[in-house]
Amino acid sequence: MHRSIAPILLAFAVTACAPEPTPLGMTLASDGVTYAGASVIDITPVITETFTDLNGNHDFDGCLDDPTASRDECDEPFDDVDGDGIFDAVFIGGFGPMRPAQDIHDPVWVRAVVLSHDGEYIAFVAMDFVGLGSPRIHEARDALAADGFDPNRLIAASSHNHQGPDTMGLWGNPEDLDNPTSGRDPAYQQRVAEAIETAVRDAAAAMEPVELVVGKTRMRDRGPWFSGSLFGGKNPTAKMHGMIYDGRDPVLVSDQLLVLQGRTGSSALFTLSNWSGHPEVRGSSNNSISSDWVGVTRDILEAEYGGVALHLPECLGGMQSALGGDVPLVDEDGVHQFDGTVDDDGDDVPVWAEHSSWEFVTSHGWHIAEAAIDALEAGDTIEPSPLTVDVEQALIPIDNIAYQILGPKDLFDLGLEDGVTDPALCPRAGDGPLGCLPTNTFQVRLGPVAFVGVPGELLPELAWGFPDDAAWLAEVDDPTARGDGATYFAQHDSDCDDLDYSECRERTAFGDCDCLKVHAWPYTLSEDPTIPPLLDLLPDGVEHRAVLGMTDNYLSYIIPRPDFNRAVSLLMDEDGDHYEDTVSPSWDFAMELQRAQERIAARAAAE
Repeated sequence: MHRSIAPILLAFAVTACAPEPTPLGMTLASDGVTYAGASVIDITPVITETFTDLNGNHDFDGCLDDPTASRDECDEPFDDVDGDGIFDAVFIGGFGPMRPAQDIHDPVWVRAVVLSHDGEYIAFVAMDFVGLGSPRIHEARDALAADGFDPNRLIAASSHNHQGPDTMGLWGNPEDLDNPTSGRDPAYQQRVAEAIETAVRDAAAAMEPVELVVGKTRMRDRGPWFSGSLFGGKNPTAKMHGMIYDGRDPVLVSDQLLVLQGRTGSSALFTLSNWSGHPEVRGSSNNSISSDWVGVTRDILEAEYGGVALHLPECLGGMQSALGGDVPLVDEDGVHQFDGTVDDDGDDVPVWAEHSSWEFVTSHGWHIAEAAIDALEAGDTIEPSPLTVDVEQALIPIDNIAYQILGPKDLFDLGLEDGVTDPALCPRAGDGPLGCLPTNTFQVRLGPVAFVGVPGELLPELAWGFPDDAAWLAEVDDPTARGDGATYFAQHDSDCDDLDYSECRERTAFGDCDCLKVHAWPYTLSEDPTIPPLLDLLPDGVEHRAVLGMTDNYLSYIIPRPDFNRAVSLLMDEDGDHYEDTVSPSWDFAMELQRAQERIAARAAAE
């Protein structure tokens, strides 16, 4: 009796021709088609204990271990639901410390898009937090890598939302230096890491063919009401520019809104926005968890197109925000409100949204959403080829005195325990106990679209360079052109005009000169004049460029090294116009990132 071998040969042929399994089950076909998947994970915290805000300042002025405020120094009680005598608060990240959440206004999310083309892929993850340190991001990254995912292809960024839960640890009670209380909850941190991993897995498993469309616009071009008189507009705030109020001299903004959309027929699978305004416009007088204006924009884009909307921040430093300025009022239904008058140019005069209010949040969200819709309508269909990701490590010296004091107390979730203290790798390791913190910076290319990813709030001039108008050219080198009436350096102290800026770099004052009110002259990106703006390091053939801020870690502000005042710190009562310097880890932060980005560019040029 002879058994037929045909079924065995057929089985062998099917097995031999079966495609190799792909990481996370992604679609990685080399067929010239673009594939994408998107997902959302609700990461809204559960609030179980609240406090009685007796003085209405929105901060908890009690003691974290005194529920009834029985001690003299404990002014406000809290509701000790579990009876353990400890205030189990959900602290809100952003602004000042000790701002516990009392309720939920709208959810916060982790959102992901996985994109592939001709066998190459990338995952973008957007989170509604003030920032997230590398330990949680890398925990998710490593779990994905265990299933074959290339760890360098995870681009995870927080929106820098100032109304979400504290995921950094700074906004509990850091001011008690003897016994500081972290604002982060370890169980919630674990939940966040798992949400990042799950969001990427869900998006990877749901991939389908898409057509990519990219559009961009500058908010300054959206009409005269988004800029003030210093920049040729009609906004009541003179230095408002493109719906951004830059609180730090020089007044330089990054107001490009870039939008990338993956379409499936008449609807969208995802819509990714990228803009620089801080999600902080509800202000500090708030105890409700929210995703701020980003949530409003996403809701509008999802109602318009369907699919998943997500927001990744651009340059945030300096400070890029609408909070200090005025925004035309738009109601919840998208109806622009006018006061019934017409100005000399025949333009209807808007009603202005109340500052630090939910109507300001709504208005801001509508303006960005409408700009995104218009940008997409005029956008270009693109092919994301080549699709590349390059990453380079930078070692950031931790010389900030507040980091050195609080870092060893397990306050932050930054990975400080991974600091490099070998002097051969970190020559300034002896400057403090933490050495240098390793962090990643990225270049991402999707055909004619490219991004530079940085682990903090980048001042926009480091990305885009300087303007070339007459006011800038007059003020950039000459301190006597600064001060009252100046466009870019309005806060300048004229008592400093006869000094060299180097005499202020490590002082708060020099004679009558207030060194905290002045900035470097000449104002440059680096002591090395050959270092270009970071976006100029992207490869040729890139038409659409932008920064992805807050990626892979959150290490606060990235400031041009020549302008860093080394005398200020968080331990001082006054920092003038150099607040950002007090919370940046190092005056070498920008320089180390510039060098790392140059190494990426050199590799690309050598290929």
